[in-house]
Amino acid sequence: MTCSIANLHNYNPHSIIYRKPMAGDHTDGSDTRSSMGASGRPTVDRRRFLAAAGAGATAGLAGCLGGGDDETITLGAVYLLSSVGEQLGASSRAAVEVAVEEINENGGIMGREVETFFRDHGSNPQGQIRSLVQEEGADVMVGLTSSGVTLNSGEVIRQLGVPFTLTDIGTPFITEPDTDTYGDYYQGNGRAAAVPNLFRTNANTSINCYAIAKWVDDNYGSAKVANMGPDYAYGQQCWDYFKAYSDGLGVDHEYVASAFPELGASDMTPQINQVLDADPDLLFTSFWGNDVVTFVGQANGQNLFEQVDDVFDTIGSDPSSFEALGDSMPEGLHYSGWYWGSAFDNEENEAFLDSYESTHEGTEVNPYPSFTGGSSYAAPYVYKQAIEAAGTRHVDARPRQPPGDRADGHRGDLPRRRRPVRRRRSGERRNVLARP
Repeated sequence: MTCSIANLHNYNPHSIIYRKPMAGDHTDGSDTRSSMGASGRPTVDRRRFLAAAGAGATAGLAGCLGGGDDETITLGAVYLLSSVGEQLGASSRAAVEVAVEEINENGGIMGREVETFFRDHGSNPQGQIRSLVQEEGADVMVGLTSSGVTLNSGEVIRQLGVPFTLTDIGTPFITEPDTDTYGDYYQGNGRAAAVPNLFRTNANTSINCYAIAKWVDDNYGSAKVANMGPDYAYGQQCWDYFKAYSDGLGVDHEYVASAFPELGASDMTPQINQVLDADPDLLFTSFWGNDVVTFVGQANGQNLFEQVDDVFDTIGSDPSSFEALGDSMPEGLHYSGWYWGSAFDNEENEAFLDSYESTHEGTEVNPYPSFTGGSSYAAPYVYKQAIEAAGTRHVDARPRQPPGDRADGHRGDLPRRRRPVRRRRSGERRNVLARP
């Protein structure tokens, strides 16, 4: 499978070298038509939403709410709140709750309070999405925690017509609209799976994979590389992207092994043995959540980290995983993520970290946001910005002023553009647990 850059977004995924914790540490457009979705509401005009939100390709839609002006705005959220993704989904939910509480304490959205309903993916994520819109009356939606679930839910989200902002998923396919170039995912002949009313606030997988491929090229050159990752869309796409980007950079790697344990596997020793038998120099992985804890623990038991020069992971950099591993987490490995709290030195981010910590200290939720915390916290603010910039809830709304070419927020002053963002090199971040 040949991979290409698909809808790269404005986000800087920070790769880190793990160190032990230290103390203190349509443009404006002329087409105003709208259509009705399965929810009975007008469907979203993507171009108008992006203009009103003023956040380029990473934002969601403005002015699409139903009901009277004195009603609350209902935000529905679907995350993995059980099984392998429980830890991550709980952190994403916690970040959304912090944002909504802040918004309501400061007058809501256009004077309207925001209420939230959360659902677990469970065994029927599409049913949960439908229920939130059709039974709870969700005006806007956020989620999800799985690339596979998201791709399988795209048509349902399209039919419902309610704006849905993705916060946790890696696949680039779901926000790639160019079916002419990449083929139509839903027709079974390609990878472009964009849905008009679906947006995202986190980086996609290809950005992390490019950054790792470039860093490996700069620091190791050609090497014997093996892969391990979860056996579903995310893990498979990560490996495809790493190989494609390495090839594009002209790196002549020898790919000696590739193993995909099932998501949430309790025993990864067969796959670890497969990798060790291939004697790689480097190991590329795409584990996240509890899978990071399982992999590292069992790899330690088989001395994998002593037998390879380096290990790279796409989104394994998470405070809860590192806390669970404690001193058993080896030093010197390269673990990346979409968000790491101490990477952003600005007042907005400090306020977010303070709010998150004060809200969740002493609860079952880790008081430091996960690697999806930044994007989950951003999503309610995206809707606030979009709706208030339009000055109305109606589908044919226009922004009152040009959105500009930069976005300020807890993740810093970011240029709004559709091209890869060069990430700082991994070695520049060392004391990563001073404050996540």
